[in-house]
Amino acid sequence: MRDILAERAPREARLLDGMASLSDRQITRVFRRSRTRRDPLGFGAAEVVALIAPVVWLVVNEVAQRSAATAVDGASRWGRAWVRRVRGLPDPPAQVPALSGGQLEDVRRKVVERARASGLAAEAAEALADAVVARLALAPGDD
Repeated sequence: MRDILAERAPREARLLDGMASLSDRQITRVFRRSRTRRDPLGFGAAEVVALIAPVVWLVVNEVAQRSAATAVDGASRWGRAWVRRVRGLPDPPAQVPALSGGQLEDVRRKVVERARASGLAAEAAEALADAVVARLALAPGDD
């Protein structure tokens, strides 16, 4: 995912680099929180530029979580999470498995929808979605 940001939004790639000490879960929480606020950065609406990092991160994370949920039953997943917390271990990074054509279409649609909702122009949203889907199709499991 970082390679997509480096190509499409180099300044945002640095933002993600600054969050390297956070777990995937913490980064997701930050991006979700900022998406629900009206003025996430503390600037006026005119100064806020559409950020693509939260769009890409949240869609890819959602796909990874959904895939993990189908691969592992709830009790097993809960047990492993509990053991990690008790031992003070960090959460493992989300892994995106190989996706079917239908799943890739769903990812593309979600990226376009969220990018447009965050203020990205239609053409830019489509290009971003194409880049995300191409990345997921070429190197499954390696974000």
